[in-house]
Amino acid sequence: MTAARRLVLDGDELLGYARGLGLTLPPGIVAGDPLAGVPPAGEALAVNLGVLARPVAAVRVEAGMDGRALRGWYALAGVFGASLFALPGDRAELSLFPAAEIGRELLRAVPDEPASVLSVLNPASVLTGTVSLDELREPDPAWFTWLPRDTTGPVARARAVTHGTLSALVTGRAPNSGVLAGRVVWLRTGDRWTGMRPLPGRRVRFEPVEPADFPSWLAPALATVLEASHG
Repeated sequence: MTAARRLVLDGDELLGYARGLGLTLPPGIVAGDPLAGVPPAGEALAVNLGVLARPVAAVRVEAGMDGRALRGWYALAGVFGASLFALPGDRAELSLFPAAEIGRELLRAVPDEPASVLSVLNPASVLTGTVSLDELREPDPAWFTWLPRDTTGPVARARAVTHGTLSALVTGRAPNSGVLAGRVVWLRTGDRWTGMRPLPGRRVRFEPVEPADFPSWLAPALATVLEASHG
């Protein structure tokens, strides 16, 4: 197998195939109820569903931008990788690809937004700075109104220009039967993406990023999970 294979199915049909194989797909992505009477899944579809349902490492992706939403799931198991994306009309897209192509496939999860004429003529300033995670929490309105508001710091600027988010949760099994997890969060700030780089001491740094950077931000967490699976 050298190229990704993609298949679009109704959610009910997809869940019916999964049930016929005794598999449970990740929740919150495929809508519908398992369709009864679907024929047995072919070999390629069975492998695809097996990787999605029983991954060694998984990445759950959620994105929202200007009223549009994306929900997806990536899975790695052995030499195979697979993805599952929700589509309009209660449909879903499945992909099966070589595990080595996970970086290329992850790029499909980054929402594309063509630059507007206004953003080209008057691009937004780059969002940078290091902040505490506590500053990113929504303040308690009961006492916040008594305090002077910071309207110039990086958190205030981020709230003012953010109109979309992209988050990815990497999960896998630890050797002690626990769970390994890592998270990546990007913000759509103006006409560009801004990454939130975790730092020691419950702090994050805002960094300008490009869509092509998304796989490299996930790579450390994926490497940790895959290494643990071989230990």
